[in-house]
Amino acid sequence: MSIKVSVVEKKVTEIVNQYNLDEYYINESYGSVKRFNQLVNGDELKNGEVPIPVFLSEIRPNNIIKTPEKPIKDNLIIEAGYIQH
Repeated sequence: MSIKVSVVEKKVTEIVNQYNLDEYYINESYGSVKRFNQLVNGDELKNGEVPIPVFLSEIRPNNIIKTPEKPIKDNLIIEAGYIQH
C-alpha cells in the first residue's frame, strides 16, 4: 500500500514536497502507520525514533510544488502534514 505525505516548507518561497511512501518502510522505521501519523501531528519522539525531516530526507519527493517568492519571518515551518490512504 502506498501512503501519500505532503510537507510544506516556508522559506523565501513556499515549497510543498509530496511523497508516496511504502507502508512497509514506515512500519520498519516507526512500528506502524498510526504511530507515524501521531508524529506528523506533533507527538514527541520516543527513544530511537528518527525525526520526520531526517526520515523524509532519505526519500526523493515524487512531486515538488513551488509558489512565487514572498517575505516570511521564519526559516522553516511545517505548516501542515497529512496522510492519505
